[in-house]
Amino acid sequence: MKHRQTFSTPLLVIIHILAVPCAVLPAHAQASLPVQPPSGNYIASPKILAGIAAATPPDKAVAPLIYLASDRLKGRYIGRPEIDTAADYIAAQFRAAGARPVPGAIHVPDANPNATGPGNTGYFQVFARHFDANRNVSGSVAVDRLRNVIAYIPGTDPRLRDQYLILSSHYDHLGVTIRPRMEEGKLDSIYNGARDNASGCTAVINAARYFKKHPAKRSIIFICFTAEEEGEIGSKWYAGHPLIPINRTVYQLNIDNASYDDTALVTLVGLGRTSEDSAIVTACRYYGFHVNNDPTGGGLFYQSDNAALAEHGVPAPTYSMGMRAFDSTITNRYHRLSDETGNMDMHYVVKWIRAYILAAQLIADEPGQPRWTPGDKYEKTWKALYPDAK
Repeated sequence: MKHRQTFSTPLLVIIHILAVPCAVLPAHAQASLPVQPPSGNYIASPKILAGIAAATPPDKAVAPLIYLASDRLKGRYIGRPEIDTAADYIAAQFRAAGARPVPGAIHVPDANPNATGPGNTGYFQVFARHFDANRNVSGSVAVDRLRNVIAYIPGTDPRLRDQYLILSSHYDHLGVTIRPRMEEGKLDSIYNGARDNASGCTAVINAARYFKKHPAKRSIIFICFTAEEEGEIGSKWYAGHPLIPINRTVYQLNIDNASYDDTALVTLVGLGRTSEDSAIVTACRYYGFHVNNDPTGGGLFYQSDNAALAEHGVPAPTYSMGMRAFDSTITNRYHRLSDETGNMDMHYVVKWIRAYILAAQLIADEPGQPRWTPGDKYEKTWKALYPDAK
């Protein structure tokens, strides 16, 4: 996650599903539009809840987070070799989950003239991009080869399986400082990026594990984008070179995080802008969460990997950890060396992942096609993209 302004030891316990009344924070506590009434009968059966719990045992659920945010990956910076290690790991997790490589890949020539094979190989969408070597304080090398990691699971409904829901996150982060610094009593040099955004990739991986065992009516694409920290480059590339036609992609539930300041909260950046608010709020309710909007008043919507597809007309909010305000509690972790798994509340993380999966299930099974709310700035683009949508 980018913003214009420049958990305890992991608690791995069995988390019980709690059905509690749905609530959205009052207007004085959030900058948001009202939640829309349901467009469908959003009820999660005990079977669905049990399936999500079985697919996300806490130790296994948070394992990708712990690995991706480890010192071994040196902050997953696009100018370091560890970014490819991260991409390979995510692809291996998709493969192990049983998610498939996306068919019909577009050939994007590799920047290396000596390279062989197509630009999209297996689970990767490979493309070229050049940068100023001094563009980022955490690194200093030009990059000409980047990889989005992509997989999918086909839907089961004859009418809906040709519509696709994208579940996405970015896997890059800021890398390593030139000089180590003291933060919170620790001399450190690695931007581990646990919250931003190893946590998001972890949720997407867990969703792939769940949907392979419990396919939805719509097909689901899982994407971990590269180079978000450099200006949403991976998602912009995908939006311009989609592996599934944009007009068959009916919704994107992106994930990005800065930090969190309330473990009873999920922040939906774009609350009030799409028809699926009530699906997401309902999913969060089952895990005891309230839902609020972007605490900056809307600016974060345009600072993550949902924005590129939104501009093409695809309804696309961003699901984040709970932020009551984008204040020092958030900025003390956001893009800081202290963004590590050791100070995250893993009990919260597992519930937050489960709520994300349930939201995706409800949206993917929704009979009606998701849309922008009437009057939204992207509504006209949506109508042009889906002229036959009811």
